[in-house]
Amino acid sequence: MPLRFAVIAGQAIGVFLAAALGLLIGAGAPVALAQCPVTSDAATYPTTPLNYPMTSNRYAVQYKAGGGHWTNAQVYISYYGGTNASPLLSFSGYSLETSMSFVSIPAAPKTKVKLRVTKLFGTPFNASDQVSVRPGVKEIAVDNQGDGTLQIIRKTSSDFAGEQFVLWWNRGAEGGGIEGLAFFLNPPYERPTGSNVKTIGSPTDLNGDLSHFDTLDFEGTVAIGSTGTQAFTVPGNINNIFLGPGAWVQGKLRFEAAGAGQTMKIYGPGVLDVSRFRYDLRVCDAASKFPDEGLQALGAGGTPSLVDPSTLDRFIIDGIVITDHNHAATQLMVNSTINNMKTIGWNGVNGGLRLGNNTTVANTFVRSGDDSLMMWGSPVKITNATVWQNYNGGVVNLGWFDNSKGDNCVVDGLYVVKTDWHSPADPSFTITTLGNQNNAVIDSLMVPGTRFGSSQRPVLRNIYVEDPPQVLFSLKILPPDCDLIGLAGTCPKSVDLTLPSLLNLDVENLFTPESVVANSIGFQTLPPGYSQNGQSFPSGYTLTGSMNISLTNVMIRLADGTTAPLTSANAAAVGKIVTNGDHVNITY
Repeated sequence: MPLRFAVIAGQAIGVFLAAALGLLIGAGAPVALAQCPVTSDAATYPTTPLNYPMTSNRYAVQYKAGGGHWTNAQVYISYYGGTNASPLLSFSGYSLETSMSFVSIPAAPKTKVKLRVTKLFGTPFNASDQVSVRPGVKEIAVDNQGDGTLQIIRKTSSDFAGEQFVLWWNRGAEGGGIEGLAFFLNPPYERPTGSNVKTIGSPTDLNGDLSHFDTLDFEGTVAIGSTGTQAFTVPGNINNIFLGPGAWVQGKLRFEAAGAGQTMKIYGPGVLDVSRFRYDLRVCDAASKFPDEGLQALGAGGTPSLVDPSTLDRFIIDGIVITDHNHAATQLMVNSTINNMKTIGWNGVNGGLRLGNNTTVANTFVRSGDDSLMMWGSPVKITNATVWQNYNGGVVNLGWFDNSKGDNCVVDGLYVVKTDWHSPADPSFTITTLGNQNNAVIDSLMVPGTRFGSSQRPVLRNIYVEDPPQVLFSLKILPPDCDLIGLAGTCPKSVDLTLPSLLNLDVENLFTPESVVANSIGFQTLPPGYSQNGQSFPSGYTLTGSMNISLTNVMIRLADGTTAPLTSANAAAVGKIVTNGDHVNITY
């Protein structure tokens, strides 16, 4: 075991004696975690967590936007396993060398942006590295300059509102899949001015009376509560939060007036860093000693549950980066607009964007350790989304319960640049626990009683997957995994497992390599003797309902490099599609 790490293992992480293990929280006081629900992680925590922001030791980047001289850009880095928010999990498949560097570049519409990349470790780039840029379908030019540097050229469009892409290369144990580098091109963000603006340059600037202001302007590095382990409760009079260029805010934001009918705008190219919270405390609720730990990075309550009723209502989020969150990036967003937002989360439950009713997302980047785009409302519209899916979670998750309506939802332009799943090895319609069934490009964990797309069928179109996914489709109706959902051994509400369900979905223009293992579409079968919440099935039972899935122009890249359209004739052999239950209707 590396000297700078301490191992926490077993099935009762939530009740271990932190003082005996020498684990510290906040300013260094030992804590006991018995106030929080039990988790079952086997994690290796750093004895000395990395102190972000850190300048990348992997890459240096210079840029020109519309001519002029080369400008040095600030390249940041996040290391897997380096902080309490994202400790090393042995089953993740990642090592302590796994990292994501990222750089924000200012640009304007209709501007040619030139980027020069220098590799800072090992030997320089060479011709055999097979350097490219993902998403590959965007055909962004990259050239080896012959001096060990790379040049990338991208011209922004007339309606440019933000764009993200990643550098890709391969060299043995090195490469873009291990030492990732993401480019975030940002439109201009104007710093707010006026007497109603409070500039926040230190933690103490958040103290005192803020009632005379409606805007907070964060500049420089600001650790909320001086430690970065606290959530700042945003007063109801604050309508705007700006994260300036170079702003690095350590902590979380909790919104006092969320849902009160006012519009909240969070914008700018700066970073919200959640790395100083703890992964093993992510399930602590408002009644615990650690209520801030269970909040999402942008939160509105203190109950860290998948059925948390609190929402972020009437939010506009534009430009910000959220990194190293110990829980999801956002609370459920409703009546909201998200543009040019970027998130980086490493482990399970470090999910991406929770999207509720009347919410749109455009020009976004998500690297997530759990479900990335949680399309849980109606309608939800997602365009130009770039996703790097870590070892766990779905790229597009349709829902976990019976409350996702799906009506008139649209995904148009989804770029899956990398998937790091290594499970499930064998999908099953008979298991009754999660079992990695949410590891898929498009997945459903919805339960009996679901009515998804009953009025207006959702459409997912123009989807591009770079590498062979472990699973392409995991579209299921299945019983809730009570241990997972409640995080304390009981279901939050009883689900009548005999209720019929409906799942309507159209998928158009999907381009992908063959999946590694089978794709499951259908209804779960409960084994004989299964029981839940007073319901028993002595002879077993297959859940019921109707699935109506349309797969139009789904193109599969075969192992020999050729491409074949998915049809009813090759659905089993090429599509590896397996169905279960009655009334599973798939059209090609």
